[in-house]
Amino acid sequence: MSPRSSPLFSLSAAPRHILLCFLLLSSSLVIDALVAPLWSSALSSSRPDTPMRSTLKGSKHKVLVLGDTGFLGQEVVRQLQELGIPYVKAGGSSGLNLMAPNAAELVATQAQGCTAVISTVGSLMGTAEDEGINAANGFAAQGASRVSTVQRFVAIGNDPKVREFSQSIPQLKSYTKGKIQSEAKIQEYFPDSYVIVQPSLIHGGEEFSATPPRIPTQLGQAAEDILGLYPFQAASEALPGIFGVALQAPVSRERVARAAINAALGLVGSGRLDSREAIVLAASKRPAKEIFECNVDEPVIVLKEQLKVMGDCGGDPDKLTKAFQILEQIENCNGNDPSTDPILNGRWDFCFDVEADMGTGVIKDIFEGRSPIQPIFDLQDLHMQIENNRDISIHANVKVLSIPMAVKLTTRIEADLSDPTGTSFLEYFEGLEISGQTIPIPSDWQRARPLEFSYLDDTMLIARGNGGEPHYLKRDE
Repeated sequence: MSPRSSPLFSLSAAPRHILLCFLLLSSSLVIDALVAPLWSSALSSSRPDTPMRSTLKGSKHKVLVLGDTGFLGQEVVRQLQELGIPYVKAGGSSGLNLMAPNAAELVATQAQGCTAVISTVGSLMGTAEDEGINAANGFAAQGASRVSTVQRFVAIGNDPKVREFSQSIPQLKSYTKGKIQSEAKIQEYFPDSYVIVQPSLIHGGEEFSATPPRIPTQLGQAAEDILGLYPFQAASEALPGIFGVALQAPVSRERVARAAINAALGLVGSGRLDSREAIVLAASKRPAKEIFECNVDEPVIVLKEQLKVMGDCGGDPDKLTKAFQILEQIENCNGNDPSTDPILNGRWDFCFDVEADMGTGVIKDIFEGRSPIQPIFDLQDLHMQIENNRDISIHANVKVLSIPMAVKLTTRIEADLSDPTGTSFLEYFEGLEISGQTIPIPSDWQRARPLEFSYLDDTMLIARGNGGEPHYLKRDE
């Protein structure tokens, strides 16, 4: 049916559907944050100041870092140090040369006693040397595989769409060829325990760079906030060539480094982190109890009371930091399996008091009647309903220009069996209804997205969407 003949565009229904289009446009900007734990917390960005996780104590892990003096390698080392994870630096600081004929032997020597290898070695200078430097990670994997204690190998690749596009650029062919060669070797030597982290563009620091391409934190974060919106992500996947690449959201250096570290610790399943969503969610993984010593000094009931007493954190960074720390302590005490435990089912209300991102702040103001757009867009109710540990519906009662509308967003979740922590799911978009009318959604938008239920009990649910931050939901009373 053509758009002109579709009932959705009929003249008699035009006023009604203009309002529906307005609501959909508004949803593009804020409903992602409104349903952030479930439908891609797109405005919940990967901020560098997101609190770090618990410190590793009594660790049996030791990580060999290749390329420790580079842009990303320095951040990996910094975070390992902050987490208290033993590591060995090999690369610029040690003089190890992966281009040497005996590179595999050199890596094997450096990796003695290590449990994982993270390689940030790479080159994107637009010269023929790029191929050899990027392919050298294959020799590193070969050497690491000779050490019996090394269980995992983590390397940095690039986004699939970026890779496809780069193969058509003569100056980038050597770079892409080297990446492909090394990743084939990594998979050969670590077939069941490799992770390739594949960001589009990494932002961080204070300087621009063309070779390799790099943008500073402030500009990069703004680009990530905007291009991370669901419509831009869907358009990026649908558009070919440079058009799709241009809409790829960058990822912060801090998040990429944390994703690599969590992969090295075994908190991420083997394979490829081939999207911003996958990288950010991997970076948000909390240490498993058997790896980290739980540092919760008070019972969960006391921690919950502390959250209640804190009240609205608003824009207070100190209160937000404290609230996040409390939520992370509660997460470490999760003892219920959200994929099977029936207490997941029922109604859950969103709590915006401990949200740090822009989008949920806007929604909170609308919900509590403090927003200047209240006369145009008035949110009167918002909750989530879960049934059968699988079927999710988000319900919102809104008024657009004083006309009441009931919005229902439906998704389903399936356990992500590749996740060793057992709390991750893949969420599949099912449909959208407005006032009982099904709204046609482009097929490109109907895709799986990562979701984690990191804590569950009778009255509280903590979820992490692809924004990475914890979102707090409470049982309807």
